[in-house]
Amino acid sequence: MKTTSIRLLALLVLCGVSVTGCAHKYAVLISANNVTMDDVSIHSEWWYDLILQYKMLRDKGYKRDHIYVLYGNGTDFATTHGDYDSTALFGHTITTMPVSKANVQQVFSTLAPKVKSRHYLYVWWMGHGGGSGPGQCNLSMAISNTGESVSDTEFKTYVDQVATYKRRSISVMTCHSGGMIDNFNVPGSRTVVLASSTCAESSFDAPTTCNGRVQAEFNYTEPNALRMKDPCGALVSSDTNANGKVSLLETHAFNASSMVRSTPQLGDPDAIAATTNP
Repeated sequence: MKTTSIRLLALLVLCGVSVTGCAHKYAVLISANNVTMDDVSIHSEWWYDLILQYKMLRDKGYKRDHIYVLYGNGTDFATTHGDYDSTALFGHTITTMPVSKANVQQVFSTLAPKVKSRHYLYVWWMGHGGGSGPGQCNLSMAISNTGESVSDTEFKTYVDQVATYKRRSISVMTCHSGGMIDNFNVPGSRTVVLASSTCAESSFDAPTTCNGRVQAEFNYTEPNALRMKDPCGALVSSDTNANGKVSLLETHAFNASSMVRSTPQLGDPDAIAATTNP
């Protein structure tokens, strides 16, 4: 009986859910460029940021076959840094398919019959972005390795192919990423959006990182908040209510207090960010 109780407690801590069971979690990670060299600003972070996201998801209990990774030309980057090497870290490569407009549409089509009403969906996009029109909040996200682009309205259409879920969150790291907020600001959609900047701002690399690796600022602070530690293992103060897990509202607050080069944004039409733990 004691062993069973210990196992149940460990399961609850891992999942952050009630005794009714550990709800399945699915994730789509999209890094819309192809890295060819280590330690190059506005280049290498497309791989380094992806690794931090993948590591965070595995730490939080996402299964390997529930994480869909769209990256560059479809092949993991052969980094010389062991702490960002997928095979060294996880024992396997992580890329599911190359990034293309067709594949972005297809991955959500593939997930549509898999994600059920008890499941959580986590979506992350890393890439270049452009805004359009003075005073407007339209966002166009580039797929740099193909020359294609995906508009904010198109992206919502793709994501909405997954029509059933318990909750979902969208994290976007691009210049002008705040342009995504209004698209998902739909009451009753149980959706939280975290964006790296206002729709008028650019987004930038982090001015410093614990290990000297180039990282996008938002993509450095967000997984650090959710993991409650930085890539070097130092604890960070993101769990402000000290309950042992970090909500998306706490994540946004950590982003806002840590980022200095742009202004992170939160979209939360149903006021669920405080009780949503990816």
